[in-house]
Amino acid sequence: MAGLRRMYIDCRSGQMHLTTAYPPSGGFDERTPLVLLHADGGTGADFSRLAALLGVDRSVYAPDLPGSGASDLRESRATIVGHAGAIADLIDQLRLKQVDLLGLARGAAIAYALAAARPEVARRLVVAAEPDVATAKPVLRLDVDVAALESGAVDAVVESIRTFLDRA
Repeated sequence: MAGLRRMYIDCRSGQMHLTTAYPPSGGFDERTPLVLLHADGGTGADFSRLAALLGVDRSVYAPDLPGSGASDLRESRATIVGHAGAIADLIDQLRLKQVDLLGLARGAAIAYALAAARPEVARRLVVAAEPDVATAKPVLRLDVDVAALESGAVDAVVESIRTFLDRA
């Protein structure tokens, strides 16, 4: 498993807190980075086990969405489009050219919004507990309980996520 770290990135909503996991190789020859987007009431730390498991061969970033956890919220109300813009800022600040997105519930809606706004950046989407939304991107819909993914009971889905993300 990859070790976890915490950091802050500046975005349009202020400072965004995130939990990260990096491959032991230091990032050389890694696969496409993965951004994990939590459900309402959650934080990026909800993905700690998933990040540690998937971070062995790719960089993983699990932000606290604006207004959640330790992240700021400068806007008067948090919208899906506003959150997608903040995640786009995060991607730009990290100088990532392309990412895969995994979203749960509201996080899935944010992933779809980001893929629509920045199609050149969003490569693949993994989503759970959201309505079907049309997108030109490859999508893996997880048929699992969001609470199970957030609680760390992710071992059963890690291989299906990894296989989907690594598909040519």
